[in-house]
Amino acid sequence: MSSLLARAVRTGIRNPLSSRLHQPMAAIRFQSTEAKAAATATEEYDVVIVGGGIAGSALACALASNKASSTLKIALIEAFDLSNHIKWSPRPDQYSNRVSSLTPKSVAFLKKIGVWSELDSSRVAACEGMQVWDGVSGARITFDAADVDGIQSSFLHQVFSGNIPTPPGVNSSTNQENLDGNKEASPLAWMTENLHVQYGLQKQLVGHQARGVKLDIFEKTKVQGITTEQGESAQPQGDWPAVQLDNGKTLVTRLLVGADGVNSPVRSFAKIESLGWDYSQFGLVGTLQIDPSTSTAPGQGKGIAWQRFLPTGPIAMLPLNNGYASLVWSTTPKIAQDLKKLPARDFCALVNAAFSASPAELEYLYKNIGPNGEPLVDFQKEIEWRTSVHDQEASQTMIRGGSSSQGDAKPPRVVDVQENSRAPFPLRMRNSSSYVEDRVVLVGDAAHTVHPLAGQGLNQGLADVECLARVIETSLLSGSDIGNIHSLTPYSSERFLPNLAMLGTVDKLSKLYNTDFGPVVWARSLGLTAVDKMGPIKNEIMRFAMGLEEPSKRS
Repeated sequence: MSSLLARAVRTGIRNPLSSRLHQPMAAIRFQSTEAKAAATATEEYDVVIVGGGIAGSALACALASNKASSTLKIALIEAFDLSNHIKWSPRPDQYSNRVSSLTPKSVAFLKKIGVWSELDSSRVAACEGMQVWDGVSGARITFDAADVDGIQSSFLHQVFSGNIPTPPGVNSSTNQENLDGNKEASPLAWMTENLHVQYGLQKQLVGHQARGVKLDIFEKTKVQGITTEQGESAQPQGDWPAVQLDNGKTLVTRLLVGADGVNSPVRSFAKIESLGWDYSQFGLVGTLQIDPSTSTAPGQGKGIAWQRFLPTGPIAMLPLNNGYASLVWSTTPKIAQDLKKLPARDFCALVNAAFSASPAELEYLYKNIGPNGEPLVDFQKEIEWRTSVHDQEASQTMIRGGSSSQGDAKPPRVVDVQENSRAPFPLRMRNSSSYVEDRVVLVGDAAHTVHPLAGQGLNQGLADVECLARVIETSLLSGSDIGNIHSLTPYSSERFLPNLAMLGTVDKLSKLYNTDFGPVVWARSLGLTAVDKMGPIKNEIMRFAMGLEEPSKRS
């Protein structure tokens, strides 16, 4: 991490290659992605965004929404079919397995660029509380959005936040607008599917095109190479990035944005190093159906997120509507693959056990998964028997006058898993040595990748986009060249250290809880219990997690 920090200090002092002023481009006709043969071979753009995921599409929306940047000529390139997103129309009882936790700050940004109003409120669940506990010691910390006060603290935002002005819709108090626009205390987060957010983004992009914004979307189009070349217009452009597409077109751009994921070709073109490591863990996602009598989904009780730290990695269950929940289970690669292949009945039994059984009992169950995913013992009976033993032991403890953990809140019981929703993926930590080079900037996973245990990956990407859109707007209003590294340095200065701090903190938490070594368990449990009893510190942690920790605005 020290090498990453050292590079951060050097980010803002690179020598610029040029200092040309921005010259607005003439309006052109819209380009159809289907009419590839009729398109000219080379075309100039103000901004080319490679990657049409949430970060790239959100940036295109933000630029099209801002008054000054809406005059730019923008291209968005995506290898997959984006039209599927705008046609997205799922059944109420079907949920995608990729669900994100959006902080109030991220929601405020989505409102600002017009995306939030496009979403279906029935597919957005409020997370009003969180239960987190140690799977070895049982030490627990409880978060409740109702406990967050309006006092601005002075420590965490200095460590984790950049010099960011408070975004519209996020006040110094927690009296936020809820999903329907009414004033009430904000939840800790809003849970919704990534596809749902993509749907809202695509709706907005089509709307911007209809009102005349010069926005070309190249979907089902791959980047074959990126070079530099001299522009052909009267204004000499020097070595602008030139993006060669598989449809025969070349897009020459004033500013190239890499929103193209962890293996970013844009980052490779800019010769920006990506530093970090892979974890010896996979994340398994899935969509769970939960017992209505124990449901904590909004409309049936308070929406609670549940997370238990096990020696093999944390397991988390996030609330969705209609009696469903989203699972994110970080574990070893072998266990993740075994969990994917288990029959639904046994998988659900194991998920329930993972929130209550001891690590030794879980290890026994893991070892009784056959090579083809078949259970070698009756998981349901094994877990029921072990649960009855724990209940008897707890009762005896209470009779003797001792304390028991049986009174702790318990997660809802899982009764089914949506077919084909289980999917494993490798976990890694990455941070780019720089987020900017002359005429190149990185956002989202192209700039950084974080362990999912804190649920902050998408929120970091949206914070990148919000910051970059504002920096571009400022450059335009001051008459600066939006691609010059001096114009881009404020973005790097604002986002690099907060992202680095978040990555480092999550990485340390992952390593801290990925062990059952006695002294480490004792120390972390003592700390967790102490923080749970210290209201002001816990309040500050919640405010930071909600994106409400903001320093004063710049003068």
